[in-house]
Amino acid sequence: VVAIFGVVVVDALAQKPYPIYTTDHLAATMETLGPNFIATMQSLDAADYATTKERLSRSREQLATTVTFWRDYERDDAVGYVRAALQGMDDLDAALSMELVDSMAVEAVAAEIRAACTSCHAVYREQDPTTGDYRLKSGALE
Repeated sequence: VVAIFGVVVVDALAQKPYPIYTTDHLAATMETLGPNFIATMQSLDAADYATTKERLSRSREQLATTVTFWRDYERDDAVGYVRAALQGMDDLDAALSMELVDSMAVEAVAAEIRAACTSCHAVYREQDPTTGDYRLKSGALE
């Protein structure tokens, strides 16, 4: 009886569908990531490195989930932009972890992160002229 139950459980688990990361998930992630990343950069500009590290960690966590979306839609360029931003975030975290933080170095890394975000937004995002909110460009996934 135990063997049969085990097979049924394993079979049920094997049939569980892989969760899909939808455009709604992307929109929700970007709606929280955007303000958090802006606050990250503001704390960096204020040389509040402890707060920057905290916010950066959350920004990285949020951004990393979007790789699944871009991979599912086979947008290798977008995956590349996200990976570049994630690498920049890792580099920024390392620079902020130094005993003496080199403000010029962290600003240079922050500029690289911004460039990766801007590149992706140029291809895949558009700004609503009324609200200023960003959204996925229509036709971007076709």
